[in-house]
Order: sequence, then structure tokens, then C-alpha cells
Amino acid sequence: MSNLQSYIDYYETNVQLAASFANKGEMGMVRSTMKEVVEGLLDLIWKTEIGGESKKNDFIESVSKSGYSLKFQVDRHLYHTDGTMQKIGECKAYLDRCFMERASSDFGRIKNGVKEKPKTFILALEDAVGSEAYNYYMDEGNIDKVFYLLDGKRSPKKPIWKPKFRKSINVEKLKEFVSFIQNIK
Repeated sequence: MSNLQSYIDYYETNVQLAASFANKGEMGMVRSTMKEVVEGLLDLIWKTEIGGESKKNDFIESVSKSGYSLKFQVDRHLYHTDGTMQKIGECKAYLDRCFMERASSDFGRIKNGVKEKPKTFILALEDAVGSEAYNYYMDEGNIDKVFYLLDGKRSPKKPIWKPKFRKSINVEKLKEFVSFIQNIK
């Protein structure tokens, strides 16, 4: 866990970048930066802790029971240094019901398309899912774990890129996520 500070620094630097875009009125860049901070953080953690490849746009074919075929992917497919897919993850600045529903659906379809079932997870900065919806989608069995790195519920009126609403990463939650990443099947 010696790399925790570099992960925290990565988050802080990018949230500050989002704030600077907001000061210029570039709200599209704020949204893009906040999405990228989570994906980039995952990439950094995977590369640092495992040394494997973190792929995006890595489509997996899934065949329906009637033989129809579609390809699916989520934000990141994580491969070990030996080339085996270990984990697949969705990355969100905030996780809400529709994002969780889509992640569960896509995870299930990807698992259907591969022999070796990867661990599935959602990495989010903030929680915006009601408990009923959270329990419903977890009960489907397609999502192995959800990680929220910041404390408290998301408030659209208090965006974390605004300095007065800034939230720091909860170090214990970050440690839990890094442990999950380090645990290769």
C-alpha cells in the first residue's frame, strides 16, 4: 500500500483541473475530466499494482440462447501480465441507478461470452443510488463489488470540483479497492 499517496495526488490534481475548466466556463471539459479521473485512477492502480494491461474498447462477443450474437464492453477490461482477463470494471464520477443497471446488464452479457469469468466491479467517486435499487442490482449477481472512494451521497447542487464542496478520498476505501485489485484469482 505504499502507492496510496500517488493515487490520492492523481485524484486531487484532476479535480483541480476540472475546477479550472469550470472557472473558464468549459463545462463539457469539467464532465470529461471528472469521468477521466476515475478511469485514469483505475489505469494507474492496475498498472502500478499488477503491471498488466487495462483495455478499453475491448469488445467481447456474447451469444443469446437463440444464437444471436452481439459484442459488449465496459469501461475497462483488466488483463494480468500472463494475458488472462482478471477483472472488468465500470468507472463513474457518481454511480446512479441507470448506470448501475447498465453495468449489471453488460457484466452479465460479457460473463456469458467468456469461459473464465472475470471479477466485476464498479469504481465510483460518489454514491447516487438508492438502497432499494442498489440491493436489486447486486441481487442479480452480475456485479461482484461496488467501491465508492468518497464519503456521503452525491448532491448535484454541491459538485466536488467546486473548492467549497471538495471531498477527499477516504483512505480506507481506497485501501479496500487496492486490495481488491491486488487479489488475483
